[in-house]
Amino acid sequence: MSDNEIPGDSEFNLLRNSWRLEMAKSKHLRKKAVELTVLSNQYSYGYQWEWCGVPIIRHPDDIVLQQEIVWSLKPSHIIETGVARGGSLVLSSSLLNLCSGGGVVLGLDIKILDHTLQKLQPWLENKLIYLHECDSASSTASTHIKSFLQNNSKPILVVLDSNHTHEHVRNELNRIAPLIPVGSVIIVADTIIEEMPADYYSNRPWGIGNNPLTAVNEFLKLNSNFQRDERWSRRSLMGEFREGIILKNAI
Repeated sequence: MSDNEIPGDSEFNLLRNSWRLEMAKSKHLRKKAVELTVLSNQYSYGYQWEWCGVPIIRHPDDIVLQQEIVWSLKPSHIIETGVARGGSLVLSSSLLNLCSGGGVVLGLDIKILDHTLQKLQPWLENKLIYLHECDSASSTASTHIKSFLQNNSKPILVVLDSNHTHEHVRNELNRIAPLIPVGSVIIVADTIIEEMPADYYSNRPWGIGNNPLTAVNEFLKLNSNFQRDERWSRRSLMGEFREGIILKNAI
């Protein structure tokens, strides 16, 4: 290929945007991606990865997507609900260092396990990650978030990956949304539940019609100062965040 055949930067950006739009509109491709997700879950695909040596329960598509969001937003603070094994918090901390020149991460969970605390010890000792045990939809969570943000007025990133019932995610959104600055982005995890087979979550309290996506949809109807962030909401192919990334556009 000659130099004349290689698209310049502006042309390449236009091409990428057109590819993204076409992929986002493809129902057939999304159907196949969900089918692949179901098949890969037989091997616990989402549990196989690590970030900086710490297990991260996240699909690679969504890890790269979060990098793009943090690079664009350049926040100094990230809040996560749902700590699990700690890898997502380490991802957020390293992305803050890479994209923003540093920053701090707050993790909230109703129970933080001992093995997670051990894995996160270097980040805890260096005050890069802060942890609190509480219900992420509670008034206690609000207190911790206010203390964490202090007087920060710049956009932040929030990742909600805790209890996936409609009620709990709705309550998280209602609790956290008023506390974050305009321009902030909220990633709501596991909106893919709405697309999975009807009986897939028979042993869980969530499923089709009762999940993070239904909570996001209700929240957006009632809160005009938030909108779905079209830059990101359909970017991942094998991703769990589809239609679950929202932007605070006003007070």
